[in-house]
Amino acid sequence: MSIKRTKRAPAPIEYASPEESRELTKSIGATRLFAKYERSFAAASGLPLTLRPIGTFRMPATGHKKENPFCALVSTSRKGCLACLMAQSELEKNATDRATTYRCFAGLNDTLVPIRMGRRIIAYLQTGQVSHEQCDNSRYDRAHSEMILRGIELDSQAARKAYRKTVCIDREAYNGFVKMLEIFAESLGAAANSLQMGKADKSGNQAAQKAVRFIRQNFNRPIPLAEIAKVAGASARHFSKVFKEETGLTFVDYLTRERVEQAKKRIGETSERISDIAFASGFDSIAQFNRAFKKVSGESPSSYRLSANS
Repeated sequence: MSIKRTKRAPAPIEYASPEESRELTKSIGATRLFAKYERSFAAASGLPLTLRPIGTFRMPATGHKKENPFCALVSTSRKGCLACLMAQSELEKNATDRATTYRCFAGLNDTLVPIRMGRRIIAYLQTGQVSHEQCDNSRYDRAHSEMILRGIELDSQAARKAYRKTVCIDREAYNGFVKMLEIFAESLGAAANSLQMGKADKSGNQAAQKAVRFIRQNFNRPIPLAEIAKVAGASARHFSKVFKEETGLTFVDYLTRERVEQAKKRIGETSERISDIAFASGFDSIAQFNRAFKKVSGESPSSYRLSANS
């Protein structure tokens, strides 16, 4: 297996917990945005596109209408399935700063594209099971030799037939599809942030609902934990526990995200100075604002203004 990677980002990589990743992946996968893009991508490329939570030990594209028939056949073999799962695990370890592609023992390529909510990776887009060269008999013979070395036993005639059905896309065109996925991953990250913020609106817990309303009305001033807990009618410790359970975010994280979202609206819709917007949104300093904005949005306030006005 060979790994093709881009230059590693200097900032440390942050990850959502596996539990949070599974929840967010489920929510993103249920959106019309993902369904529409998945259909368009599959139609344009002939390849499967799936969402993969962090730390998932499972075969990619299982049951997908565009699943490579050869990969589906390999997964029926215990040793073949194990080889693929180990490769998937290794791929995730290397999919950090940007899209990462690996080439499996059969000469097929798979790609993971990180989805970020701010700086944190929350899930991945996955596609591939594709060849950059025609999957003729000679290429199958090489793949078959590798299978023998790994003890993967399949009906040779069926495997050859399935292998020849592999989608073939030249490297340059495939890289173009991957670039499209990187752009789409940005949209999904923004959608995930909105879903996370909106989770509190649907909460049936009165304490959390009171807190969210209070935060949205008072985000532009300091809100101590003791004050918000009193508004919610609970002790500080109990409020912190309930708020995290109901919204998926700590009180401080939610307040920070609310302030950043309010700042984003003003940055995109007005010509006010960014420093004025920062203080009007409740931040104590420009440095604090810049750190929070980049963590939540994945870019600086000035970059966001340029993209919003382009």
